[in-house]
Amino acid sequence: MSLSVIIPSRTASNLGACVRAIRAAGETCRIIVVDDFDGSTRFLLPCDEPVDWQTGVKPFIFARNINVGIRAAGDDDVILMNDDALLQSHGGFTGMQRKSRPANQYGIISATTNLAGNPAQQRAPHFSLGEPGLDAPLRDEPRTVAFVCVLIPRRTIEHVGLLDENFVAYGWEDNDYCRRVRNAGLKIGIFDGCYVDHGSLRSTFRGNPRSPGNIAAGAEIYRSKWGDLL
Repeated sequence: MSLSVIIPSRTASNLGACVRAIRAAGETCRIIVVDDFDGSTRFLLPCDEPVDWQTGVKPFIFARNINVGIRAAGDDDVILMNDDALLQSHGGFTGMQRKSRPANQYGIISATTNLAGNPAQQRAPHFSLGEPGLDAPLRDEPRTVAFVCVLIPRRTIEHVGLLDENFVAYGWEDNDYCRRVRNAGLKIGIFDGCYVDHGSLRSTFRGNPRSPGNIAAGAEIYRSKWGDLL
């Protein structure tokens, strides 16, 4: 099964750094950029960077633009990645995908990071950033993971579907998808063999109405759908 990395982006400096970090980590997977820029973007990255450009839909809705990328990925497994995240583990994405194959009870597998709403996604301090081994733990997460950098196997998409585009405000589309995965009888995991830095680049959403400080509207959409915030 092939692998595509989907990056919704509207920040030129973030996107260049994000893609270069993926390539520097030895990953040769397809990179799909869902373009949320206001102008031309095709010349923002070096010409030797193999990037598949997809046109995003405005106004920006994370779930909707991610779904554009998922459809463009065909039958591939997908990694959903924020453009302000930097892959640090060499071969980390390949390792995460390989880890998922025998562990087919997992519907979502998250990389570890240094900044996420769920502290369980933080990297264990005794793991290095070198070659990821399949012996690195795949830890169970009972509830949800923030979609900073997550692998969703194609089998999950076929069973659970796409992200819910009714989540038009910041956040909670990841909580919703994790709940749907759990309801489908699948597990959520966190793989210590893949680490992304989510603290060095400026957040794409900082200063935006859909910023991390404005989660109440997304929470209300979630509550209206499920009747609770669990």
